[in-house]
Amino acid sequence: MLDRTIALCKAASKSLMVAISILSTSAFAEEHIAYRGEVGSFVNDFVGDGHDRWHTGSYQKSYYSQGYQLRWLQGLELRSRSQIVSPWVSSKQRGGDRPYSTAIGVGGFAHGRISGFETRLGGEILLLGDGTGLEALQRSIHDGLGMEDSFDPSRDDIDRVETTVTSRFDLEIARSLRTNEFALVRPYAEITFGGDRYNTFGTDVILGPHASASIWTRDVVTGRLLTPQANDIRGLSIVAGIDVRSAISSIHLPDNGLVNIEPKQFRSRFGIQSSSPFANIFIGQARLSEGFVGQKESQRVGLLSVSFSF
Repeated sequence: MLDRTIALCKAASKSLMVAISILSTSAFAEEHIAYRGEVGSFVNDFVGDGHDRWHTGSYQKSYYSQGYQLRWLQGLELRSRSQIVSPWVSSKQRGGDRPYSTAIGVGGFAHGRISGFETRLGGEILLLGDGTGLEALQRSIHDGLGMEDSFDPSRDDIDRVETTVTSRFDLEIARSLRTNEFALVRPYAEITFGGDRYNTFGTDVILGPHASASIWTRDVVTGRLLTPQANDIRGLSIVAGIDVRSAISSIHLPDNGLVNIEPKQFRSRFGIQSSSPFANIFIGQARLSEGFVGQKESQRVGLLSVSFSF
């Protein structure tokens, strides 16, 4: 069953890449396409509020190209990501908790502009459950670092999300409002459908030289605004954001689970982006409100991105 699931995931991923390749080829007529950079985002709860629970850890990496000549399409983002979601210790989260869930995925997103509004449209294929191998990775990291008090994914008293293949799709519409090259306010609306179903409204604020960037995407877990152009911009910037979302369903909370999704959720984030000729570093924190009905408290996670220039 596992081999078949993984095979289906690979087949779906190849189909997605073929579709992207066809799109890229048809847009390559005038040879304007150019690689524009990459950006990663690491999220971990242990460097947030110090606990090991719920949105435990995630990492995503995106690669960008621009110069497409297809009406509104201006750029293409290829993304891969992984995520671990776990319950808390039962003595602190009474009355039911979310199941243990892991996910790895790949996807593609088209970036464009319509009547002054920036758009991002695309989706990803995700493998959930034991087939990801993330449970074994988490256990080995905890053992290697001697984190005996951290969550143990080998517990037999917890529910687990079954191994399966699913998909999710995003449509974001945003408007970049600038008073000058060092200040950006970017309100946005995002619709997520497929395995995840959310309606999100929020805004981001960037103060500093990174406000001049023109390519933006988001960290899936925290909503943090990301740009591959950070490596090309020198200086120190403040990056902040807040959003509210209407939550309908989540790949990490099956309908037949012990808890139900919290229908109204809030996210806020704050960080410092520092770019020099030697390294590009982002350090921040994000607050995630309760994700399921009965969750004891909100959660704070740490954010980190690091790249070096050699």
